[in-house]
Amino acid sequence: MAYDVILESVSPGFHGPVVAALLTVRIPSRTKWTEVAGFRNAATVGLRLDPAEAERLATSAPAAVAKGVTAEDAEHIKAYLEAGHFPEKKEWPRPEPGQGCCMVSVRAS
Repeated sequence: MAYDVILESVSPGFHGPVVAALLTVRIPSRTKWTEVAGFRNAATVGLRLDPAEAERLATSAPAAVAKGVTAEDAEHIKAYLEAGHFPEKKEWPRPEPGQGCCMVSVRAS
C-alpha cells in the first residue's frame, strides 16, 4: 500500500527549519547502491526539491510533500519534518519538548 505525506501547517516562527528539512530529508527505501572495485556505496534519494519549490510548499500548506511512499518512509519523513532541520550557523528558534515545527499527516494514496 502506498501513502502520501501532507504538510498541513507550519508553526509560527519555524518556517526556516521546515524549509531546511524539506531540502535535506531522505527516503530510506529509495537507496541507490553502487559497487566500484569491490566497495559498495549507498546514496539515499531525497525529495529532489529546489529551494524555491521547498519555500513554496512551506508557505502554501496544506501541500503534498511526498506521494506513493511506503508506510515506513512516510513515518520517517513525518518525524523528520516535525523535528525540523537546524544547520549549524543558523539562529533559528528551537521547539519546546513535545512541540513540533509543523503539522504533518500521512494518508493512504
